[in-house]
Amino acid sequence: MPAKSRRNIFIVLLVIVIVAMWYGYSADNILTDAEQKQPSYELKKNVTEITTTSIAPPKVQLSEKKNEGGHSPVLLSSSMPVEITYTEQNCVDIAERVKNHSGRTAFLHWYRQELDAELDNSYYQTLSIDQLVEQAQAADVLAMRMLAERYLTYARYQHFSKPATQHVSERLDRSALGQARYWAEQAALNGYGGAFVSLLAMSYMVELEDINRKLAANPAQVEILHDQQTDVALNAQAYLTLSVEVMPQLQEFLLPLRMQLSKSELSTEEQARFDEIYPKLTSEWRDKRALLGLPAELEFNIPVEVEQYIQLLNSEVSCANGSN
Repeated sequence: MPAKSRRNIFIVLLVIVIVAMWYGYSADNILTDAEQKQPSYELKKNVTEITTTSIAPPKVQLSEKKNEGGHSPVLLSSSMPVEITYTEQNCVDIAERVKNHSGRTAFLHWYRQELDAELDNSYYQTLSIDQLVEQAQAADVLAMRMLAERYLTYARYQHFSKPATQHVSERLDRSALGQARYWAEQAALNGYGGAFVSLLAMSYMVELEDINRKLAANPAQVEILHDQQTDVALNAQAYLTLSVEVMPQLQEFLLPLRMQLSKSELSTEEQARFDEIYPKLTSEWRDKRALLGLPAELEFNIPVEVEQYIQLLNSEVSCANGSN
Protein backbone atom coordinates (compact mmCIF):
# COMPACT_ATOMS: atom_id res chain seq x y z
CA MET A 1 0.00 0.00 0.00
CA PRO A 2 1.44 3.45 -0.87
CA ALA A 3 2.70 5.37 2.15
CA LYS A 4 0.50 8.39 1.38
CA SER A 5 -2.62 6.24 1.15
CA ARG A 6 -1.78 4.50 4.40
CA ARG A 7 -1.20 7.85 6.10
CA ASN A 8 -4.54 9.19 4.85
CA ILE A 9 -6.37 6.14 6.15
CA PHE A 10 -4.83 6.39 9.59
CA ILE A 11 -5.57 10.10 9.97
CA VAL A 12 -9.02 8.84 10.93
CA LEU A 13 -7.49 6.84 13.75
CA LEU A 14 -5.68 9.96 14.90
CA VAL A 15 -8.94 11.92 14.93
CA ILE A 16 -10.61 9.26 17.06
CA VAL A 17 -7.70 9.17 19.50
CA ILE A 18 -7.70 12.95 19.87
CA VAL A 19 -11.45 13.25 20.29
CA ALA A 20 -11.57 10.32 22.69
CA MET A 21 -8.97 12.04 24.87
CA TRP A 22 -10.92 15.30 24.69
CA TYR A 23 -14.12 13.49 25.71
CA GLY A 24 -12.51 12.14 28.86
CA TYR A 25 -11.20 8.66 28.09
CA SER A 26 -8.10 7.50 29.95
CA ALA A 27 -5.14 8.78 27.97
CA ASP A 28 -3.11 5.73 28.94
CA ASN A 29 -5.75 3.33 27.61
CA ILE A 30 -6.28 5.30 24.40
CA LEU A 31 -2.56 5.44 23.61
CA THR A 32 -2.27 1.74 24.38
CA ASP A 33 -4.98 1.08 21.80
CA ALA A 34 -3.31 3.41 19.32
CA GLU A 35 -0.01 1.61 19.66
CA GLN A 36 -1.70 -1.64 18.70
CA LYS A 37 -2.72 -0.14 15.35
CA GLN A 38 0.70 0.71 14.02
CA PRO A 39 1.55 -0.21 10.42
CA SER A 40 5.06 1.07 11.07
CA TYR A 41 7.21 2.67 13.75
CA GLU A 42 6.99 6.01 11.99
CA LEU A 43 3.19 6.02 12.04
CA LYS A 44 3.15 5.18 15.74
CA LYS A 45 5.62 7.99 16.35
CA ASN A 46 3.52 10.50 14.41
CA VAL A 47 0.26 9.53 16.13
CA THR A 48 1.82 9.78 19.58
CA GLU A 49 3.57 13.08 18.88
CA ILE A 50 0.56 14.81 17.32
CA THR A 51 -1.80 13.53 19.99
CA THR A 52 0.32 14.76 22.86
CA THR A 53 1.11 18.13 21.33
CA SER A 54 -2.25 19.12 19.87
CA ILE A 55 -4.49 18.62 22.88
CA ALA A 56 -2.87 20.27 25.86
CA PRO A 57 -0.77 23.42 26.24
CA PRO A 58 2.89 22.98 27.13
CA LYS A 59 3.38 21.82 30.71
CA VAL A 60 5.94 24.31 31.92
CA GLN A 61 7.38 25.60 35.15
CA LEU A 62 8.33 29.23 35.63
CA SER A 63 11.36 30.27 37.61
CA GLU A 64 11.62 33.32 39.83
CA LYS A 65 14.43 34.73 37.68
CA LYS A 66 14.07 37.74 35.40
CA ASN A 67 15.57 38.26 32.00
CA GLU A 68 17.86 41.16 31.25
CA GLY A 69 14.90 43.53 31.00
CA GLY A 70 13.73 42.44 34.43
CA HIS A 71 10.23 41.51 33.28
CA SER A 72 9.81 38.23 31.42
CA PRO A 73 9.89 34.94 33.36
CA VAL A 74 12.16 32.14 32.23
CA LEU A 75 11.00 28.69 31.19
CA LEU A 76 12.71 25.80 32.95
CA SER A 77 13.16 22.77 30.72
CA SER A 78 15.23 19.62 30.72
CA SER A 79 17.64 21.23 28.29
CA MET A 80 18.21 24.98 28.59
CA PRO A 81 16.26 28.06 29.73
CA VAL A 82 13.99 29.54 27.04
CA GLU A 83 12.32 32.92 27.23
CA ILE A 84 8.50 32.69 27.20
CA THR A 85 6.72 34.85 24.67
CA TYR A 86 3.44 36.60 25.44
CA THR A 87 1.55 33.89 23.56
CA GLU A 88 3.18 31.09 25.55
CA GLN A 89 2.54 32.88 28.82
CA ASN A 90 -1.06 33.42 27.74
CA CYS A 91 -1.42 29.68 27.11
CA VAL A 92 -0.07 28.89 30.55
CA ASP A 93 -2.58 31.31 32.07
CA ILE A 94 -5.45 29.74 30.13
CA ALA A 95 -4.41 26.26 31.26
CA GLU A 96 -4.46 27.46 34.87
CA ARG A 97 -7.90 29.01 34.39
CA VAL A 98 -9.21 25.75 32.91
CA LYS A 99 -7.91 23.80 35.90
CA ASN A 100 -9.52 26.16 38.42
CA HIS A 101 -12.70 27.15 36.55
CA SER A 102 -15.88 26.98 38.63
CA GLY A 103 -17.76 25.35 35.74
CA ARG A 104 -15.54 22.26 35.63
CA THR A 105 -17.76 20.19 37.93
CA ALA A 106 -20.91 21.19 36.06
CA PHE A 107 -19.20 20.35 32.76
CA LEU A 108 -18.21 16.87 33.94
CA HIS A 109 -21.75 16.20 35.17
CA TRP A 110 -23.22 17.41 31.86
CA TYR A 111 -20.77 15.32 29.86
CA ARG A 112 -21.49 12.15 31.83
CA GLN A 113 -25.22 12.65 31.42
CA GLU A 114 -25.22 13.54 27.72
CA LEU A 115 -22.17 12.04 26.05
CA ASP A 116 -20.18 9.62 28.18
CA ALA A 117 -20.18 6.03 26.92
CA GLU A 118 -19.77 4.34 30.27
CA LEU A 119 -22.38 4.08 33.00
CA ASP A 120 -20.13 3.13 35.89
CA ASN A 121 -21.66 2.30 39.25
CA SER A 122 -25.13 2.50 37.79
CA TYR A 123 -28.30 0.47 38.05
CA TYR A 124 -27.77 -0.65 34.44
CA GLN A 125 -24.57 -2.49 35.32
CA THR A 126 -26.60 -4.84 37.52
CA LEU A 127 -28.82 -5.93 34.62
CA SER A 128 -28.34 -8.98 32.43
CA ILE A 129 -28.22 -8.71 28.65
CA ASP A 130 -31.81 -9.96 28.42
CA GLN A 131 -32.98 -7.37 30.95
CA LEU A 132 -31.14 -4.62 29.11
CA VAL A 133 -32.70 -5.66 25.79
CA GLU A 134 -36.15 -5.60 27.40
CA GLN A 135 -35.63 -2.07 28.70
CA ALA A 136 -34.00 -0.91 25.48
CA GLN A 137 -36.97 -2.16 23.49
CA ALA A 138 -39.11 -0.01 25.80
CA ALA A 139 -37.15 3.06 24.55
CA ASP A 140 -34.76 3.30 27.50
CA VAL A 141 -31.79 5.12 25.98
CA LEU A 142 -29.49 4.34 28.92
CA ALA A 143 -30.15 0.63 28.39
CA MET A 144 -29.26 1.07 24.72
CA ARG A 145 -26.00 2.76 25.70
CA MET A 146 -25.12 -0.04 28.11
CA LEU A 147 -25.91 -2.71 25.52
CA ALA A 148 -23.69 -1.01 22.95
CA GLU A 149 -20.84 -0.73 25.42
CA ARG A 150 -21.16 -4.33 26.60
CA TYR A 151 -21.30 -5.75 23.09
CA LEU A 152 -18.33 -3.65 22.01
CA THR A 153 -16.40 -4.99 25.00
CA TYR A 154 -17.43 -8.55 24.09
CA ALA A 155 -16.35 -8.03 20.49
CA ARG A 156 -12.83 -7.25 21.68
CA TYR A 157 -12.43 -9.58 24.65
CA GLN A 158 -15.14 -12.29 24.23
CA HIS A 159 -16.31 -11.24 27.66
CA PHE A 160 -18.84 -8.61 28.73
CA SER A 161 -16.46 -7.16 31.34
CA LYS A 162 -13.16 -5.51 30.49
CA PRO A 163 -10.13 -7.52 31.66
CA ALA A 164 -7.87 -6.11 34.34
CA THR A 165 -4.99 -5.88 31.86
CA GLN A 166 -4.93 -4.52 28.31
CA HIS A 167 -4.99 -8.02 26.84
CA VAL A 168 -7.03 -8.17 23.63
CA SER A 169 -8.44 -11.38 22.21
CA GLU A 170 -6.71 -12.74 19.13
CA ARG A 171 -9.94 -12.50 17.19
CA LEU A 172 -12.77 -10.01 16.77
CA ASP A 173 -16.30 -11.25 17.42
CA ARG A 174 -18.09 -9.68 14.47
CA SER A 175 -21.54 -10.76 15.64
CA ALA A 176 -21.04 -8.84 18.89
CA LEU A 177 -19.59 -5.92 16.93
CA GLY A 178 -22.75 -5.81 14.81
CA GLN A 179 -24.89 -5.79 17.97
CA ALA A 180 -22.76 -2.98 19.42
CA ARG A 181 -23.27 -0.85 16.32
CA TYR A 182 -27.00 -1.57 16.21
CA TRP A 183 -27.61 -0.49 19.79
CA ALA A 184 -25.26 2.48 19.47
CA GLU A 185 -27.23 3.67 16.45
CA GLN A 186 -30.50 3.16 18.33
CA ALA A 187 -29.17 5.22 21.21
CA ALA A 188 -28.07 7.96 18.80
CA LEU A 189 -31.43 7.96 17.01
CA ASN A 190 -33.11 8.40 20.39
CA GLY A 191 -30.99 11.41 21.32
CA TYR A 192 -27.68 10.14 22.70
CA GLY A 193 -25.07 12.19 20.83
CA GLY A 194 -22.12 10.47 22.44
CA ALA A 195 -22.89 7.35 20.41
CA PHE A 196 -21.16 8.82 17.35
CA VAL A 197 -17.69 9.13 18.86
CA SER A 198 -17.81 7.11 22.05
CA LEU A 199 -19.36 4.03 20.45
CA LEU A 200 -19.88 4.08 16.66
CA ALA A 201 -16.57 5.58 15.56
CA MET A 202 -14.78 3.66 18.31
CA SER A 203 -16.30 0.43 16.99
CA TYR A 204 -14.50 1.05 13.69
CA MET A 205 -11.31 1.74 15.63
CA VAL A 206 -11.72 -1.73 17.16
CA GLU A 207 -12.18 -3.19 13.68
CA LEU A 208 -9.03 -1.43 12.47
CA GLU A 209 -7.29 -2.98 15.45
CA ASP A 210 -8.32 -6.42 14.23
CA ILE A 211 -7.18 -5.74 10.66
CA ASN A 212 -3.78 -4.56 11.83
CA ARG A 213 -3.43 -7.63 14.04
CA LYS A 214 -3.98 -9.76 10.92
CA LEU A 215 -1.46 -7.71 8.97
CA ALA A 216 1.14 -8.07 11.73
CA ALA A 217 0.65 -11.82 11.69
CA ASN A 218 0.73 -12.07 7.90
CA PRO A 219 2.11 -8.99 6.07
CA ALA A 220 1.45 -10.71 2.73
CA GLN A 221 -2.27 -10.01 3.23
CA VAL A 222 -1.79 -6.26 2.81
CA GLU A 223 -3.28 -6.15 -0.68
CA ILE A 224 -6.19 -8.39 0.30
CA LEU A 225 -7.06 -6.27 3.33
CA HIS A 226 -6.40 -2.88 1.73
CA ASP A 227 -9.98 -2.21 0.57
CA GLN A 228 -11.42 -3.45 3.86
CA GLN A 229 -9.01 -1.26 5.80
CA THR A 230 -9.97 1.77 3.72
CA ASP A 231 -13.72 1.20 4.11
CA VAL A 232 -13.46 0.77 7.89
CA ALA A 233 -11.48 3.99 8.26
CA LEU A 234 -13.80 5.95 5.98
CA ASN A 235 -16.89 4.70 7.82
CA ALA A 236 -15.38 5.97 11.06
CA GLN A 237 -14.72 9.34 9.43
CA ALA A 238 -18.28 9.40 8.06
CA TYR A 239 -19.79 8.97 11.54
CA LEU A 240 -17.49 11.66 12.95
CA THR A 241 -18.51 14.02 10.14
CA LEU A 242 -22.19 13.22 10.68
CA SER A 243 -21.86 14.02 14.38
CA VAL A 244 -20.81 17.58 13.52
CA GLU A 245 -23.77 17.99 11.14
CA VAL A 246 -26.50 16.64 13.41
CA MET A 247 -25.32 18.28 16.65
CA PRO A 248 -25.10 21.99 15.77
CA GLN A 249 -25.55 22.99 19.41
CA LEU A 250 -22.26 21.26 20.15
CA GLN A 251 -20.24 23.19 17.57
CA GLU A 252 -18.10 24.67 20.35
CA PHE A 253 -17.68 21.35 22.11
CA LEU A 254 -16.75 19.62 18.85
CA LEU A 255 -14.07 22.16 17.95
CA PRO A 256 -11.15 19.68 18.30
CA LEU A 257 -12.98 17.22 16.07
CA ARG A 258 -13.80 19.88 13.47
CA MET A 259 -10.18 21.03 13.48
CA GLN A 260 -8.88 17.51 12.86
CA LEU A 261 -11.45 16.66 10.19
CA SER A 262 -10.53 19.84 8.32
CA LYS A 263 -6.91 18.64 8.23
CA SER A 264 -7.76 15.17 6.94
CA GLU A 265 -6.63 14.67 3.35
CA LEU A 266 -7.92 11.77 1.27
CA SER A 267 -6.53 10.43 -1.95
CA THR A 268 -8.72 10.69 -5.06
CA GLU A 269 -9.74 7.05 -4.66
CA GLU A 270 -10.54 7.48 -0.96
CA GLN A 271 -12.49 10.67 -1.55
CA ALA A 272 -14.63 8.95 -4.19
CA ARG A 273 -15.39 6.13 -1.76
CA PHE A 274 -16.19 8.61 1.03
CA ASP A 275 -18.56 10.42 -1.33
CA GLU A 276 -20.45 7.13 -1.64
CA ILE A 277 -20.51 6.31 2.06
CA TYR A 278 -21.35 9.67 3.61
CA PRO A 279 -24.46 10.72 1.61
CA LYS A 280 -25.94 7.26 2.14
CA LEU A 281 -25.27 7.43 5.87
CA THR A 282 -26.79 10.93 6.09
CA SER A 283 -29.88 9.90 4.15
CA GLU A 284 -30.44 6.82 6.29
CA TRP A 285 -30.04 8.89 9.46
CA ARG A 286 -32.63 11.45 8.35
CA ASP A 287 -35.08 8.74 7.27
CA LYS A 288 -34.77 6.81 10.52
CA ARG A 289 -35.19 9.96 12.64
CA ALA A 290 -38.23 10.90 10.55
CA LEU A 291 -39.80 7.51 11.27
CA LEU A 292 -39.52 8.38 14.95
CA GLY A 293 -41.22 11.71 14.27
CA LEU A 294 -38.00 13.60 15.07
CA PRO A 295 -35.89 16.18 13.20
CA ALA A 296 -32.49 15.18 11.91
CA GLU A 297 -30.69 17.40 14.42
CA LEU A 298 -30.28 16.39 18.07
CA GLU A 299 -31.10 18.87 20.82
CA PHE A 300 -29.19 19.40 24.05
CA ASN A 301 -29.72 21.35 27.24
CA ILE A 302 -26.38 23.05 27.86
CA PRO A 303 -26.14 25.19 31.04
CA VAL A 304 -24.49 28.58 30.63
CA GLU A 305 -21.58 27.71 32.93
CA VAL A 306 -20.93 24.60 30.85
CA GLU A 307 -20.85 26.68 27.65
CA GLN A 308 -18.40 29.08 29.30
CA TYR A 309 -16.16 26.23 30.38
CA ILE A 310 -16.23 24.70 26.88
CA GLN A 311 -15.22 28.05 25.37
CA LEU A 312 -12.28 28.20 27.77
CA LEU A 313 -11.30 24.65 26.83
CA ASN A 314 -11.38 25.68 23.18
CA SER A 315 -9.05 28.57 23.96
CA GLU A 316 -6.68 26.03 25.47
CA VAL A 317 -6.87 23.81 22.37
CA SER A 318 -6.35 26.80 20.06
CA CYS A 319 -3.40 27.89 22.15
CA ALA A 320 -1.83 24.47 21.90
CA ASN A 321 -2.24 24.57 18.12
CA GLY A 322 -0.63 28.00 17.89
CA SER A 323 -3.82 29.86 16.94
CA ASN A 324 -3.41 32.63 19.50
